[in-house]
Amino acid sequence: MIILKQKSEIEQMKKGGQIIARFFEEVRELIRPGTPGDRIDEFARKFVTSHGGYPSFLNYRGYPASICLSINDEVVHGIPFGKTIPEVGLVKIDIGVKYGCCHVDSAYTFVVGDIPERARKLVEVTQKALEEGIKAAVKGNKVSDISRAIERTVKPYKFGIIRKLVGHGVGFDLHEDPEIPNYVAKKAYDPILKPGMTFAIEPMITLGTHKIKEMPDGWTIKTADGSWAAHFEHTVAITQEGTIILTKGEN
Repeated sequence: MIILKQKSEIEQMKKGGQIIARFFEEVRELIRPGTPGDRIDEFARKFVTSHGGYPSFLNYRGYPASICLSINDEVVHGIPFGKTIPEVGLVKIDIGVKYGCCHVDSAYTFVVGDIPERARKLVEVTQKALEEGIKAAVKGNKVSDISRAIERTVKPYKFGIIRKLVGHGVGFDLHEDPEIPNYVAKKAYDPILKPGMTFAIEPMITLGTHKIKEMPDGWTIKTADGSWAAHFEHTVAITQEGTIILTKGEN
């Protein structure tokens, strides 16, 4: 069931989104070789709580940290503890914030060091795919229009589009209906986008296969072939006046 949000609830989500946007601006200083993941997680927890929010991921279904920190072939849900930022690689941070009644969710891929050109293109295309997906997220379109825009952006480059992980509704809960695949899934639930809908669009794209595997920690998801992955995510709201990117920062 899709839960529509009132204007006042979307405003609270926007405030949570501003916390995330400022977090990503400031955490850049820590994304350098040798920085412990523990330090980044602690920074995130203190940053969010000092701005009046709560880290949505912390203790969510037993997850032990305030952020997900996924490096290179880790696609998503990487636990930050016990790892460090590499000399060269792709570092993905995924963070959720609850502010007032509602959650928002966002992710960013940081480039560290002199990565291969193909990996640099992967980051560029994944970010572009998010932008195109958001452009398609307008009143009157369907979820499949978002999926199609993402797939159309990625397909010419022959990158892998993760199929078992999807975007999702977000708001009163961290994960709500509908699911938003990053490719056109023929049998997927395909509702019309209406004012009051809030959801996270999040292309997860790899240099190789679309197949993934779960690590023994029960959380970390890696590519099945060891290829690097990129991940970008924004929470958006469909309104009568247009689509708002809630986690983008001040306009």
